[in-house]
Amino acid sequence: MFSETLLEHFQAPRNSGEMPDADAEAEDENPVCGDRLRVWLRIRDGRIAQATWMAEGCAPAIAAASVMSELVRGMSLEEARQLDRETIEEALGGLPARKRHAAILAASVVRSAVERYETNRG
Repeated sequence: MFSETLLEHFQAPRNSGEMPDADAEAEDENPVCGDRLRVWLRIRDGRIAQATWMAEGCAPAIAAASVMSELVRGMSLEEARQLDRETIEEALGGLPARKRHAAILAASVVRSAVERYETNRG
């Protein structure tokens, strides 16, 4: 049902936890299933130097947050704004159609954090 990669990220999530003094953060919830994700970003020289997260939800939601935190490290802000469901899904080795909302949430929260960062910087 789930790929080995997804199960690995669920069982041993990467980069979870709050980030003190983050440069950007955002949170969102999927109102249908109740999955919730908060993301913190540290940004240096226009690139994401570090991403951490905390999530509540199903195994795919946890795994999507974990893989997202690895994918965005080193990305420019423009690249992070372009992060989409398909990229996260591919990195997880696929998702069942009924669980795609997990990848959508992870991508959306990263984009929101980047947008907030840019807005706050003027």
